[in-house]
Amino acid sequence: MNRNIWRIAYSWFAYPVLWTGLHGLALANRNVKEALLGRKGLWRRLAGQLAERNSAKPLIWFHVASAGEFLQAQPVMERCMKDGFECAVTFTSVNGMKWIRKTKFSPGQKPVVIEYLPFDSTRNMKRLLETLQPSAIVYVAYDLWPNLIWEAKKKRIPQYLISAALQPRSRRLISSPGRSFYQTLYTCLDGIFTVTEADRKRFLASCPDHPNIRVAGDTRFDSVMDRKRRISPPKLPAYVEDKFILVIGSSSPVDDAQIFSPLKEALARYPDLFPIIVPHEPAEEHLKSIEAFFGGIPMKRFTTLQQPTEHPPRVILVDTIGILSALYAAGTLAYVGGGFGPRVHNVMEPAVMGLPVIFGPIYDNSPEASDLVNQGVAFAVKDSDEFKKRLFELLEDPEKCRKLGRQAAQALASRAGAADRSFQAIKSAVEN
Repeated sequence: MNRNIWRIAYSWFAYPVLWTGLHGLALANRNVKEALLGRKGLWRRLAGQLAERNSAKPLIWFHVASAGEFLQAQPVMERCMKDGFECAVTFTSVNGMKWIRKTKFSPGQKPVVIEYLPFDSTRNMKRLLETLQPSAIVYVAYDLWPNLIWEAKKKRIPQYLISAALQPRSRRLISSPGRSFYQTLYTCLDGIFTVTEADRKRFLASCPDHPNIRVAGDTRFDSVMDRKRRISPPKLPAYVEDKFILVIGSSSPVDDAQIFSPLKEALARYPDLFPIIVPHEPAEEHLKSIEAFFGGIPMKRFTTLQQPTEHPPRVILVDTIGILSALYAAGTLAYVGGGFGPRVHNVMEPAVMGLPVIFGPIYDNSPEASDLVNQGVAFAVKDSDEFKKRLFELLEDPEKCRKLGRQAAQALASRAGAADRSFQAIKSAVEN
């Protein structure tokens, strides 16, 4: 009964308001406008992509919100394709679609369908399910769309939520209307695979009669482990060999203001220190400001490394994108930006490569950052003085730094396995 009431409330009232609001917002918001424009021609594009599909293979459909959730889905998706399934992936966000269009896939690892999710009307979701005819649907982390879930349930298509997390103060849990509404979605899912035991208990509190809520872990750990196996360290000049390489990843001017003065001091004191600075966005203005700050210290941009130089640089400034993960593989220590505002970026990539990590005080968005801090292999610093203290401490004892890096890599490796557990459950549902 609750499901029918919520279906009427959502499909006849909430969805039309949402649809109208988005079209109004598009007049002032570029991302929303791009989301609307990007969905034009969607059905024609889908037909073209599906023309390449091998209909003899079952299709597993993954839905993700954006790029981060795609990376969580990717290790499960790759296991599906390796086992003979075909995969489709849909995105909600514009940024996710922009990101995946730049992604290079290994042979045999590209989904047969990569497309926006249509707007969540009953008509659209019925049409999409008829078009894709999936053998199972996998949602990642949180991005659940009611009409899609309800229509898939009517068609008896197995549905799973993986890497599922539910915050203690989430309205999905503490609000009576929110709990009631999401219960109608959770009960339609054949499995909810949570990140932690605490998440499992919260989902059970929200949906106490669900028969298959279990801890599987976070597939992000499998994702970074898989990427580690595929990445080769970049070819760096001979003068970088045997140096203490500090990779400053995803930095912004607010990070620069806290770390550059201690870094300049460290360059004067420690001849083996070799920083590689990777701005979050390598805009020319930011690059020039970094070069100006380190004026007098030999520095080269990454894109000019192959050009002859009279004096070997002490610093490399990365003026391109897409190589940060590979640079971590060559590093000794990492500083990850964002922690001085608005929030820390990905700390898992340097840690999995065997680097201890330093970042600013704003990291509550990153459970893995908290875990690494608690294990003593990552360090949150509140200001420039704390950064200097931690940096100099590790420069004084490089072997301790390398030991901490090995421990960081082991900590992440020990949490892998969620992709295999999720895949086995999906495979079992499809084959049965």
